[in-house]
Amino acid sequence: MRPNLIYLITALILVCVVSAKADNVILVTNYEKGFSDWKVKEFKGKANYEVRKIPQKEILLKSNKTSFSLAKELYFNLSEYPFLNFSWSVLKMPEKGDVRNKKTDDQAAQLYVIIPSFPEMINFKAIGYIWDSNAPQGVYDSKKSSNIKYVVLKSGKTELGKWHTEKVNVYQDFKRLWKMEIDKKKIVVSLSIDSDDTQSEAESAFGEIFFSQK
Repeated sequence: MRPNLIYLITALILVCVVSAKADNVILVTNYEKGFSDWKVKEFKGKANYEVRKIPQKEILLKSNKTSFSLAKELYFNLSEYPFLNFSWSVLKMPEKGDVRNKKTDDQAAQLYVIIPSFPEMINFKAIGYIWDSNAPQGVYDSKKSSNIKYVVLKSGKTELGKWHTEKVNVYQDFKRLWKMEIDKKKIVVSLSIDSDDTQSEAESAFGEIFFSQK
């Protein structure tokens, strides 16, 4: 992921999205809207994504030597809804991608939670939950931006094409990785894919995404 993520956050300042609350969750995805309430940012090349509702609700991301993100703003108290829940699948990964190397920092599936502060162009902290091609599971500092830390949840291609459900405590992760205690704030959720550093291809899909109380 590129440090141009900073500009994506800036572009989102004028976008006001009201989060939906139902059954003690904060909905991030709304497939009835077809992701019309998400902001697309193209870092290199053209964004290539498709929203599907059949046979299941998913957004498919494709990258061919490109890099892009989709992001959505939400406003809620993260301490009350600390758990991020999502499903994802990687169909094709940049085989030489490795978050530990700036020159090969490509991943097929990346989900960022971003906490912006004033001035938002330069003052933000982010955690990227990623599926890396080679880096083992663990926590890594970004080689491109001092404002981003990565948590590799999945690694390698042994689970390629399979769907997985994740549940992470984002509130505790920000306390642990950034020494931040977050209450009611603007929160940006971003889905990203890139294969430009390795000049390769990548493909992934995300299903439902939501924050929950437990």
